[in-house]
Amino acid sequence: MYATTCSLFILISAAVFGSAAPNQFTARYLPIGTQSQALALASDSSGNLFTVSTVLAVSGRNQIRVIKTDAQGNSLASLDFGGTSSHLPDVPSGAVVDPQGNLVIVGTTTSSDFPLVSPLFSKTTTQAGFIVKLDSQLKQIVFSTRLGGTQGGVPNQGGTSAKAVAVDSTGNIYVVGTTAATDFPITVGAFQSKPPSGDLIGSPAYAYVTEISSAGGRLIYSTYFGADSTNCLGGSRCIGAYGGTIATGIAIDSSGAVTIAGNTTANHLAVTPGTFGQQCQCSNTIQVGFIAKLAAGGSQLIWATYVPLAQVGLPFQSDISINAVVLDSSGNVIIGGIAPDGFPFTKGALQTVYPGGNSAPSRFYAGFVSKVDASGQRYMFSTYLGGNVASYVTANGVTALAVDTQGNIWATGGSVQSELPFPSSIPALGQTYLAGLSSDGSTIVSGVSAPVGAAGQSVAVTAKGNVVALGNAGSLLISSTGQGASLVGIANSAGSRVSGEVAPYELVSFFGIGIGPATAISGQVVNGVLMSSAGGIQVLFDGVPGPILYAGPNQINAIVPGGLNARSSAAVQIVSAAATITGPVLSIVASRPEVFQNYPPASGAVALNQESSINSAANPAGRGSIVTIWATGTGVFNRAEADGSITGPVLSTPVLPVSVISIANQGGSAVGSLEVLYSGDAPEMVAGVLQVNFRIPSQLQAVPNQIACQLQVGGALSGTFTIYIKP
Repeated sequence: MYATTCSLFILISAAVFGSAAPNQFTARYLPIGTQSQALALASDSSGNLFTVSTVLAVSGRNQIRVIKTDAQGNSLASLDFGGTSSHLPDVPSGAVVDPQGNLVIVGTTTSSDFPLVSPLFSKTTTQAGFIVKLDSQLKQIVFSTRLGGTQGGVPNQGGTSAKAVAVDSTGNIYVVGTTAATDFPITVGAFQSKPPSGDLIGSPAYAYVTEISSAGGRLIYSTYFGADSTNCLGGSRCIGAYGGTIATGIAIDSSGAVTIAGNTTANHLAVTPGTFGQQCQCSNTIQVGFIAKLAAGGSQLIWATYVPLAQVGLPFQSDISINAVVLDSSGNVIIGGIAPDGFPFTKGALQTVYPGGNSAPSRFYAGFVSKVDASGQRYMFSTYLGGNVASYVTANGVTALAVDTQGNIWATGGSVQSELPFPSSIPALGQTYLAGLSSDGSTIVSGVSAPVGAAGQSVAVTAKGNVVALGNAGSLLISSTGQGASLVGIANSAGSRVSGEVAPYELVSFFGIGIGPATAISGQVVNGVLMSSAGGIQVLFDGVPGPILYAGPNQINAIVPGGLNARSSAAVQIVSAAATITGPVLSIVASRPEVFQNYPPASGAVALNQESSINSAANPAGRGSIVTIWATGTGVFNRAEADGSITGPVLSTPVLPVSVISIANQGGSAVGSLEVLYSGDAPEMVAGVLQVNFRIPSQLQAVPNQIACQLQVGGALSGTFTIYIKP
């Protein structure tokens, strides 16, 4: 079987959305590579930004990379550190800048060689929290320490994780997380000093709050917060069942009082009388939220409450997870996270109906934001915020919060576009978002949605008043005042996740607000070549125009010029008669393949069966038959092709080797490479579209009747795509 002609309307189609949102947003990309995750964000008193990511180093080991940028996202400094555990990589989970401009990072490590500098604690269980302080210029580690105990209720367990960090006005460092260690460092007079109990079957985990001095040399106070017991309905399966509690967020007020929030399955936390959540409504398998406020010094609990579903006795149907907590200027507590149908909402809330009406606990949750009064007695407001995000989107619900000087609440996370309560002036550009809520939670004051990876990981309000969202792809989405155009994301046209890397001849999509003509237009082919201008719009890569496939008000599809293969990077600009939009600097890589897929990606790749019918669940491919897929981002071909040329009759093949890899069969074992019969230009399509014909194995177990694959071009892998196959 040789090349097959097929019209891929997905290459030039795009929805036309509404007018501009009330703020500008600028996308910038961090040099972390594709096999990396940006995880934490902090800002200093000058508006500079610090991002913390896990990256794959040249050695093949994961490292933690810290990048400092200016307020516009331009890199100023970088530092890599970490251990070499082959079991689990070191994972940062929180970061904050102290009054002297130094950066404090916390997270979890299993590395025996995690770098320790003047450690407060060095001997712990294999899994421990870590605290690392870096100087403001990222020149060195000022101090670093493990955090945890040496033993737990179950042999070889008792691990500790650090989840969030805060600093006070003197620079003292406060860390929260979870631990099963029975000898976690607890200070005399702490609110809760009794350790988790346990037996040979199981062991509870407790939240903790630990304060250490700014210089890292002294433990000021440390306390557990948790309980052993849980509701369990499993009969004999409940033997050895314990509650678990984890603190996921922390905030400090001017008095030094500490507010923590998180999640628990323990039914006897130290809840105080008069708070709104007196009963857990949890079980050993279903968790709810909690909030607790401790007085300065950690010896006294001011108040504590569960954050359960709205009705006592509601069937245990799904978890509540609190992901973030912040305080407003009056000391009121704002929490955000994910919840099922039945979460409490208040009259006049922004979104009072469970978004989408689907409460299936295994796949879908709604986001929520709630403000609780400073005494923990009532909700000041509580609202859903988007929901029903699919499982392939990393960000889910509300993942992070910040408050600006006007009291507006900024949330970032993930949601199905249609379920976000955004006004029509904010176009739907993807399944992550940055949303500004009024202080009473009743309205959206500003916001933007963006493709996967562009937002949803963390959010910060800088000293200059800018709001910055971090996406796990290493994207910074930086707000500014004004009504101009906003470029919020750049992605492979066949993919769903933004990236700061592109390959020569790659078809790429630019997403934004007001970036193109009000009336959408398609690219024009003249004498067999797609033009590099459409309606007066050009996309420049280091000044070199790329062919235009489509231009609309909120999306432009273009092709990376092939001549960029000799460069390591290229600055992007979108130019029109009205204005020039300055985009980010993109890294040029040899290949970055993605396979064109139906939307959502879970519904399978755009593919033809051997008899040229469309592959689908209702029309699967036969075992041993040949299917055809299309991709882009595969790099240069074996002969020079003019930018925008329509291919044929002589077809080219990629310089780099092409493979189709089946990920796993029913038993979970690797299948390996599949037989590729053709990989090269797609006839009568624009140069840059790769066609691949490959054979489905005759002997393959697949349930449910799908084969999951990745396309490999050189050393780069695409995201997962699926082909429907017959039983």
